[in-house]
Amino acid sequence: MNRRGFIQLSSCLSGGWVLSQLAPLSALANDGPDCFQPSPLIKLCSDGKIIVYVYKQEMGQGVQTSLPIIVAEELEADLNNVVAEALPYAAGNKFNYSTGGSTSVLYEYTPLRKAGAAAREMLIAAAAQVWGISPDNCRAQKSRVINTITNQSIPYKDLITKAAALPVPKEPALKNYKDFSLIGKSGIKKNNLKDIVTGRMKYGLDLKLPGMLYAVIVRCPVMGGKVKSWDESSVKNIDGLVKLFEMKEMGAQLETRSGVAIVAKTRWSALQAQRLLKVEWIYPDGALTRSSAGYFSEQSAKLKQKPDVVYDVKGNVIPELSPVTKDWVSAGYQIPFVAHAAMEPLNCTAQFKDGKFELWGGFQNPGKTATVAAKYFGLGSKDVFINLMPLGGGFGRRLGADYSAEAMQVAQQIPGAPVQLMFTREDDMKFDFYRPASTHQLSAMLGADKRPSGWQHKIAIAPVADFMLGMKGSKNWLSMEAEGGAYGDMYYNIPALQSAVTRTESPLVEGWWRAVNFTYNNVVIECFVDELAKKAGLDPVAYRLLLLKDMPAGKIKGGALYEPERLAAVVSLAAEKMDWNKKRPAGRGLGIACCFYNHAKAYTAHAFEVSVSKTKKVTIHRAIVATDVGTVIDVDGFRNQVEGGFVWGLSAVLKSEITVAKGAVQESGFFDFQVCRLPDVPPLEIHVVESSREPGGAGETSVPSVMPALINAIAAATGERIRTMPIKNKGYTI
Repeated sequence: MNRRGFIQLSSCLSGGWVLSQLAPLSALANDGPDCFQPSPLIKLCSDGKIIVYVYKQEMGQGVQTSLPIIVAEELEADLNNVVAEALPYAAGNKFNYSTGGSTSVLYEYTPLRKAGAAAREMLIAAAAQVWGISPDNCRAQKSRVINTITNQSIPYKDLITKAAALPVPKEPALKNYKDFSLIGKSGIKKNNLKDIVTGRMKYGLDLKLPGMLYAVIVRCPVMGGKVKSWDESSVKNIDGLVKLFEMKEMGAQLETRSGVAIVAKTRWSALQAQRLLKVEWIYPDGALTRSSAGYFSEQSAKLKQKPDVVYDVKGNVIPELSPVTKDWVSAGYQIPFVAHAAMEPLNCTAQFKDGKFELWGGFQNPGKTATVAAKYFGLGSKDVFINLMPLGGGFGRRLGADYSAEAMQVAQQIPGAPVQLMFTREDDMKFDFYRPASTHQLSAMLGADKRPSGWQHKIAIAPVADFMLGMKGSKNWLSMEAEGGAYGDMYYNIPALQSAVTRTESPLVEGWWRAVNFTYNNVVIECFVDELAKKAGLDPVAYRLLLLKDMPAGKIKGGALYEPERLAAVVSLAAEKMDWNKKRPAGRGLGIACCFYNHAKAYTAHAFEVSVSKTKKVTIHRAIVATDVGTVIDVDGFRNQVEGGFVWGLSAVLKSEITVAKGAVQESGFFDFQVCRLPDVPPLEIHVVESSREPGGAGETSVPSVMPALINAIAAATGERIRTMPIKNKGYTI
């Protein structure tokens, strides 16, 4: 779509279009085929092309394949005719462009089905007019309408004018699940696969614009530090430098750092100057004494004090925790900071012209840039036009707006010229919005039936909302850090659960990381359940099924429907596929863990079979995942998600860790922030529960239970219970 056409479309969208209020659009004013648009997200044209506009961001999870499949299924379109295009961001068009939480398919499934079905009914009605018959005597198939009396057919492209004149159905009939020909079928290739594997896919860093300049920033390594001075003579011998200037901190939610910007005519010149520029800093009092070890000590001390907020089993705030006596089973756990480490480092190209900004790049939440960042410059959201590009990995990092806000600050200093702000790999690692470090204390009293009659989960953490939502000092958002099994969403049948959260002051900026709170709360819960199973003298699978027994279905805190039988089913399926009760050679250990990923309506269990050498080298003999996410749209894409989540979780439990010393992040690349490489990753057996339920989310639900399942397997093989991550710090290798 050209920009003129987009502006015409967005002007219609800003009027608050919803499907039930749509009126057909004639072709956008441009030189091209005749088209009609029964929905803001679908355009059918006389050249046979069917365009599906995708406003969720493509970052490898496959929304430019899965979302068009939903439309094509109901539209009865030939998938070869369907083209996915990113819908540019413009304020006021009422779409939620934010892409995170595994919600794209979850939220778009029904609206897109209705949009496709409405277009199908309009095309059938148009064909019926041509033939002078009832629409009941017509059916749609493969981008054609077929006359069931004569077997004649008319391609959709020849019905554009007549269909455009018809009213949009408010409640179109949806297909029966059993009649799906695209949804849930294997063998459908990603529509951008060829571009990805041949290197033709253009990401933000690939962008080239006429007259474009390049910028990097030398940022203060310590949060809250400020520029004292810099020595411009240290870069005087570098050709092509355009301008050096001080970067200002931009405040809450943006969380940028003080620094010095370097703008140059070439990337090489900018990068050379960044390496050589000498900058002096002023550090906040006490900042240089902060370290990872010290921060964990602070958190452990906080857990012994009165918590900030206490919740009961339903997530209601209560006055205080009940006392824990020596009869209770207790265990403490520590989870480190981790980075997002996407393959494409952060970048954004910005141009400031005529008092407005135009941006190019990959953004999980472009709306934040157009609101919070724009406000810093005294502008409104309509003063920022954002060209959305594919993301070379997101994982929650690009939900922030720091990098785009910095690019805007740089562009304002160079009016008229587009400037690409680049993060080096070192910048990307040292100035991330990290997954929070947290310390946990879990305690339980086992009743006569060996199930917990009481359960406490105490958490010390700096909430992500302090940074991402500007909520520092507010208790209202502490509950978010207890989600994932501790805050009214406990998925086991525990009648007397209490959770307590205490805020700590993080030495680093924090952000949402793939699978968010579940990567610490669900993880420690699943490790602790294994410890309770051992105390009770029961098998870990049998114990989990016991804890799920008689668990009532219903709404949990936050409004998600919990169906415990689905969680029990994936636990049983994972155990069955692992041949759980089969006798193993000496030294082998089995581990299992599960997760109800509540807001994504997804259920997953992982199981491992491992052995561990005397030198603590872990050999993974088998790895299994059983998952139930309702209806699967894109089978191959779903498997990719599950495999990616597996590698993500495996990296976190085995190797990945961000450490702080003298107030600064120590890691600077993949050589010291380690992730799993090909030799580290065993084959994964994926078992999917076939379902006709509405789809849940896939991208994050396959991450959390990887970690405790492996830890539990190692405990079964060695007898050593690991309560900190990554396990490399305990001497384990793979």
